[in-house]
Amino acid sequence: MRNSNKILILLKDTDHFMKKILEYNFKKADIKLVPESYTPFDRENLAKIINKKYKQVIFYDYYDQFYLLLPLISKKVIKKYIINNGIALLSSDYILNNMMQLFEYKGRNMIDYIATTRYDTYVSMKDKIEYIRLDYKVKLHPKNNDSIGILGLYYAEYSNFFVQLSAVAMSKIKKAVVLDENTVVKKFGEDFNVEIEKEIDFEKLIAKNKVNLDCSFSEVSIIGFLISMDAGIPCIIGNTNLLDNDEKLKKLLVLKSDDDVNEIYEKIEDVLANKKEIEQKYDCWRKKYSDNSKKSIDKFIELGDC
Repeated sequence: MRNSNKILILLKDTDHFMKKILEYNFKKADIKLVPESYTPFDRENLAKIINKKYKQVIFYDYYDQFYLLLPLISKKVIKKYIINNGIALLSSDYILNNMMQLFEYKGRNMIDYIATTRYDTYVSMKDKIEYIRLDYKVKLHPKNNDSIGILGLYYAEYSNFFVQLSAVAMSKIKKAVVLDENTVVKKFGEDFNVEIEKEIDFEKLIAKNKVNLDCSFSEVSIIGFLISMDAGIPCIIGNTNLLDNDEKLKKLLVLKSDDDVNEIYEKIEDVLANKKEIEQKYDCWRKKYSDNSKKSIDKFIELGDC
């Protein structure tokens, strides 16, 4: 007999960090990492388990293995998708085609509900999609080193990486901690007298710095922002709606123009000078965010649960 309280969340086997985030938000759910090497036999066995044990299955983001598994799942099981891309990423044919495919599946009743973690996507597609706010809390031990963290990747077009690195070069700190680097990043550091340090662990990178930057084009990492701010490390973010309900905090942390190197540089100086005020305002905002996050997760879980 299927347990009515049982939820299964599936995600790629490489998404170990996201697994921790989903465990935090969906505390009563089972979470399984699905390898890319899954065979038809593996998918059939997983479908049998889902059909026997679970009332709903939630797929996280786009993955070919999920599309192959979907037809094997009973119509009695509620099927939900969570997607994680903002509108800016629809310039990618891959992401656009995946989103259109999900909407097609929903129209054919192969998927019951789709939700997004990105507010701009939700606003644009309210008639097709739900909105959830993911939350995450972790205990970090801030190093308060004389460095600035860049949370985006140099090879992701939307991350605005080199504009942020240029702002570090203008600052008095002149040291950047990054998730990844190549010869161009290294050469930039040499030419503009910026020390480059690589740290592939996302949480360790955040903890190392006096201030973190996520000044991307509409693809701000909400989780990265929360982790950094919870640790008392100011995080400057791109022009996003995240702090729209707190104009004072928004003025301190949110850029008006993502690609204005002078504004990013000035923001770095401002947040270091106003750190105590930022912490006080953030504490109040944080509680409201967590409350709203829980409500949105509960609402998503309850969809279709008659």
